[in-house]
Amino acid sequence: MFLLAAGCSPRRVGEALLLGNHFVRTQDVAYGTGPRQQLDVYRPRTAAGPLPVVVFLYGGRWQAGSKDEYRLLGDAFTRRGIVVVVPEYRLYPEVRFPGWVLDAANAVRWARDNAARFGGDPGNIVVVGHSAGGHTAALLALDEWYLRDAGVPAGSVRGFVSLAGPVDTTWTAPDVQALMGPAEGWPATYAGTHVDGREPPLLLLHGAQDETVSPANSSGLAARIRERSGCARSVVYRGLGHVEIVVALAVPRLRSAPVLDDVVEFVRDPRASACPG
Repeated sequence: MFLLAAGCSPRRVGEALLLGNHFVRTQDVAYGTGPRQQLDVYRPRTAAGPLPVVVFLYGGRWQAGSKDEYRLLGDAFTRRGIVVVVPEYRLYPEVRFPGWVLDAANAVRWARDNAARFGGDPGNIVVVGHSAGGHTAALLALDEWYLRDAGVPAGSVRGFVSLAGPVDTTWTAPDVQALMGPAEGWPATYAGTHVDGREPPLLLLHGAQDETVSPANSSGLAARIRERSGCARSVVYRGLGHVEIVVALAVPRLRSAPVLDDVVEFVRDPRASACPG
C-alpha cells in the first residue's frame, strides 16, 4: 500500500514484493550495433548447467515495449531452472516489417553462440513470444529463411511458443497495415503462408476473453499445421484476456491459469508436449 501511495506502478509494486535473489541479471548486452539491439540475460544463481534457454519476445503492437518490463518473467523462469534472454528489437516507425523479425533472429543467434557463458545449453533453446512477439516467434518457426539468414543452423531451436499472437488473421487496422509495408507483401507477413508440416513443434496459447487478438488465431494456426502433419498444440484458458495471459506467465503465484506450467513442460520436451501420441 505504501508503494502504491508513493505513485509506483502495479508492475513496480509486484517487483518489490515478489522478486527474489535467486537469479543474476546481466543487462544491456549488445547482439547488434543499434541502440535497440541489446538484451538482458537472467540466469539462476545456483542451478547447475547446462540449463534450457528461453528467448522471450515481448509484445507492444510492433510499436512499443521494453525488456525492462519483464523482470518478473525472468524471475519466474529462473525459479524453474531456465535461463532467459529478453532482447529489445527495433520498432515502427524506425523500421517496417521485417525489421523486428530480423532482430529476433539475430538475438536467437546470439543466444546460441553465448548460452554456455551463462550456464545455458546452446542445443536446448525455445523461443517464446507474446502478442506481436508471438507473431514474430511463429514466423521464425514457420519461415526458416530468417534463422538461416542469421546464421542459426537448422534444428538449433527445439520449439516455439506463441501467447496471444495474431498468427492466423489479416491486417485490417490502419496502423498495422502501415507497419507491415505494402499490401502486395502482406502474404509473407502471415504465419499461415509458410506452413509446410516440417516446422519444429509449436505451442499456441490464448486467453478465451482476449478482445485484442481472437483466440481463433491460435486454434486456427494449430489446426492448419496439423492438417499438414506438423506438430502443434493450442490451449485456450478460461478467464484470461490479452494482457492477463502474460501476467499469468510472469506471476504464477496468482494461480489464474497454468500458463507457466504449460510453457515449462513444453521447454522440457517440445515434441512430447505439442505432439502427444
